[in-house]
Amino acid sequence: MPVWKYRSIDEMPEAWMMNRDVPLGRRIRALMSLGAMTEPLGTPRGVTKYRSIEDMTADRQRYESARIARIRTRNTPK
Repeated sequence: MPVWKYRSIDEMPEAWMMNRDVPLGRRIRALMSLGAMTEPLGTPRGVTKYRSIEDMTADRQRYESARIARIRTRNTPK
């Protein structure tokens, strides 16, 4: 599939901007609401440098343990 680059939105053809039956704004709103319904991953942002593989593994295990605890707390019946 080819990749097309445009310097501005004005250069984009109309076919990419609008579907025949759904305006772009409605499609964007639908995708945004879908994203709001899903749980954020909570992954650390940016790039983290580690001194060793062991440090990286320990950090990943801490992150996964915290995420599992959050999911369990959320899914536990009240």
